[in-house]
Amino acid sequence: MTLQSFLHWIMQYVLPLLGWRVPVRLLRGTAPGSGRAVALLSAGGGSDFIFSHFFATEPQVLRSVRVPVWRLQRLLDAWRPEADLTLVRVDRLSARWFLKGRGIVVPEWVNSWMTLPCDWREYASTHKNASADLRRVRIKKYDCEISRSAQDFDAFYDRYYLPFATARHGARAGITPRWRLRMLFRQGLLLWVRQNGVRVACSLAMVKGRRFFMLCSGVLDGCMDLLKQGAVSSDYVLSFQTAASLGCTEVHMGGTLPSLQDGIFRYKKKWATGLSAHEGFVSGNMVMQIDWCRLEGAVAEFLTRASLIHHDGDGFSALWVFPPDLPLTAETLRQQYAWLHSRSLHRFRILLPGEPPADFACPPEVRLASLASVAHYGSAQLLSTMP
Repeated sequence: MTLQSFLHWIMQYVLPLLGWRVPVRLLRGTAPGSGRAVALLSAGGGSDFIFSHFFATEPQVLRSVRVPVWRLQRLLDAWRPEADLTLVRVDRLSARWFLKGRGIVVPEWVNSWMTLPCDWREYASTHKNASADLRRVRIKKYDCEISRSAQDFDAFYDRYYLPFATARHGARAGITPRWRLRMLFRQGLLLWVRQNGVRVACSLAMVKGRRFFMLCSGVLDGCMDLLKQGAVSSDYVLSFQTAASLGCTEVHMGGTLPSLQDGIFRYKKKWATGLSAHEGFVSGNMVMQIDWCRLEGAVAEFLTRASLIHHDGDGFSALWVFPPDLPLTAETLRQQYAWLHSRSLHRFRILLPGEPPADFACPPEVRLASLASVAHYGSAQLLSTMP
């Protein structure tokens, strides 16, 4: 067992001890866009991703307590009617032992992976969105080099990863500590992207058997112009080609936020063959459940903005509410589907402000329903009604 595997295993037993007293808050604020008053019941620390899509500004704390995890369900049942949305984030063992399992289970991060093609030319001809990135590497003369130098790791962390994460995500950036990335680097490699001999981007990667894992990346001094010029997209292409040269058959592209509208997820889906659970020490051992009493108003607005990716059996599905300000026609629905859909989804459930257009050719993974017909459903009942 590797050190990384051991840490992942041990965390499932450490987290229940660390989190045996769960913070619970009832929050009130205003929704983005409509400005309507909304309330969120949060247990276990919440999620910046959920909060930012549910509240327009910092919410007001109406009530705040800490309870032992074995008393959490009773408190949630008591406070739940006062909230539009309920968000519970606890470790997997505690969820299994002490919670009813009500609510859709949303991953903190979702990992996209790709089966490497045998023929890139044929792949480009059938994947138009990806072919532009393949051409860019050739036209702009990007190439790469592999390094396992400790000195190079410090340069990567200080001049590429850290400034890029800060520039891209600002105050919400989840910076991985140096010691943790260094531990991964000792089992991995750095892939430097060069243009005219200059190292413009870099990614930290690891090979496990025949799988190539892209762990994190950055551009020189966090320069966002390099991102726009294609340095990061070229990093993906060169990582795929390097993985193939090392005998790998799969590339795991790392985690993204669990939303079809997330920009990074939308980029990765052009390459993705499938989705898998994120294997972080903490995130891989946590459960995030989302539930509601009525699917209308604030909750419907939230699902329009968030288009949640959630666990569904052994795979992943997505739930989205069609924007009420768009015309509900077959053509508009086709356009929105083409923009959002991912071929990696088991189900894509779409709730509409009216009846589905009769002339819409429904793809096999899509389930449609009018919002009014399911407004009184909780999350678990909704999923069972739209199998």
